[in-house]
Amino acid sequence: MVPAPLRGLRVVDLSQYIAGSVCGQLLADFGAEVVKVEPLAGDPSRALPGSRFGSSYYRTYNTGKQATALDLRDPGDRARLDELLKDADALVMNFGLRTRERLGLDWPALHATFPRLVVTLVSAYGADDARTCFDSIAQAVSGFAVLNAAEDGRPRISAGYPTDVLSGLYAGMSTAMALAEAERTEGLLVDVAMSEVAVAALTGPAALVAAEEGTFRPGRGNGDAATAPSNVYRCTDGFAYVYAGLDKHWARLRPVLEADLGPLATADAQQRLADPARWDDVVEAWTQHRSVQQVCDLMATLDVPAGPVRDPVEALRATRAERPGSVVVQGDDGAGVPQLPVTFDGVRPSRTAAPAHPRSDRPDRVAVQRVGEEATR
Repeated sequence: MVPAPLRGLRVVDLSQYIAGSVCGQLLADFGAEVVKVEPLAGDPSRALPGSRFGSSYYRTYNTGKQATALDLRDPGDRARLDELLKDADALVMNFGLRTRERLGLDWPALHATFPRLVVTLVSAYGADDARTCFDSIAQAVSGFAVLNAAEDGRPRISAGYPTDVLSGLYAGMSTAMALAEAERTEGLLVDVAMSEVAVAALTGPAALVAAEEGTFRPGRGNGDAATAPSNVYRCTDGFAYVYAGLDKHWARLRPVLEADLGPLATADAQQRLADPARWDDVVEAWTQHRSVQQVCDLMATLDVPAGPVRDPVEALRATRAERPGSVVVQGDDGAGVPQLPVTFDGVRPSRTAAPAHPRSDRPDRVAVQRVGEEATR
């Protein structure tokens, strides 16, 4: 049975782009009725690239929601938002401070009007800070880009919007916990700052060392920060990642390398990590004469973690073969619906596609568009 502890609760989602949208999506995954309120032109992410079925950005992060369009600068539409909030349990948004204040959506105003409403704000630097940023900026200011540096030392931003997604996941979990609090008698503000999430979640153990020692270990390309040799290695037909830096893994791989390359110098984990390039060269001298499949098969025999470096098409094909129903489920027309990467007793929550562009004709009542139908509320 798929748990749906949020069934019966309504969430109004004012978010645009990714981080706040992920929060609303997660709440929908576990039963909440999530109404996404978009500008008349739609969430700006609808205009971003995708496939023949439309923006991949919008459709990836807005599954399971209903949608309506309101011009919040228009007094009538602003009043219609209040109609939605009157019956809502939570509000999710990522508007900047000045926008929230101008629209009467700042925490003091909302709490005064809707005293039991849980308000979740995903912002750049916190609820009281007017600065803005995007995922890439958060990666830069958090120190992650330095930890993720290329081999030449140039700071490097990661693809996949990790700050946005992690911020959305933290926001979704925290909102659900606030809604689940049995003894809560009034609303509260859930304040998620992307800058803080990036430092805490993306830099991870490095943040603790920075606090305790005031130092850090800069990134070294694809090499693992804590072990060596662990890196991407060239093969005859592509690349494989081999994680052999822990002593137990190195002890299994070393005899195989020596059988082909001759005796290797003795070096413990700290000595190897002090000069990782030297050991990476040793491993690649061996892998470059073998196919990716040969390397991965032998690593599996040795119980040394390894895997082929795949492109997204190959990765999707392999993962869906290994985990049926995972990642993206496609209809007869080929349109995909992104899936939650979790199962419960082998059952995956069933996601519906992100809603189509909502009507923007400003009806007398708020029109909420569901997948496959329209309903007036």
